[in-house]
Amino acid sequence: MREKLRYSWVLVLVGLLGCDLFTPREPEAPVTESGTFLQPDTPERVVENLQAAIAERNAGNYVRSLAEDFAFVPTASAQSRDPALWAGWNRAREEQYFTAMVAAITPSAVPQLQLSDQTASFESDSRYVLEASYRLTVPHTRPDAPTIVEGRLIWEITQQPSGLWALSSWTDRQQGETPSWSDLKRAFVN
Repeated sequence: MREKLRYSWVLVLVGLLGCDLFTPREPEAPVTESGTFLQPDTPERVVENLQAAIAERNAGNYVRSLAEDFAFVPTASAQSRDPALWAGWNRAREEQYFTAMVAAITPSAVPQLQLSDQTASFESDSRYVLEASYRLTVPHTRPDAPTIVEGRLIWEITQQPSGLWALSSWTDRQQGETPSWSDLKRAFVN
């Protein structure tokens, strides 16, 4: 009986060692973000990342470009029409607007952000301010929201504790009668 028991254990061990249980497996591909996202080691890269995220309709990369303490200041007319909406506008609200807008864009369409008449300066070693006129074209399907918005933006891009840069403050300014980016955000958050 002892001989049979010993023989059984030997068979079990041979079976375990002979199977693929202890052989290395093929490594899985790394999980990567889709779309274009450059290491934001300069303020200019943040601007490039935001433009790419808009063109690629990539909410993940859009939000990655925003600082944790992100704040948005709407145009004066948008603020006066709906002050409660803008109170405490933060990164989560910005993500909510952008995700809703992306969902409404026609599948083959490509949104485009054009910046012109730019002035940029380092206010300190860790604070960069970009002021520019913008024209954003968003070919979406919502009849109650503008597809082209224009205005002037002021982006404060700051260096984060990680050493990387992110958009921390955004002020929107109306130019003429064309709807502004604030109007677009309002349409997709309400």
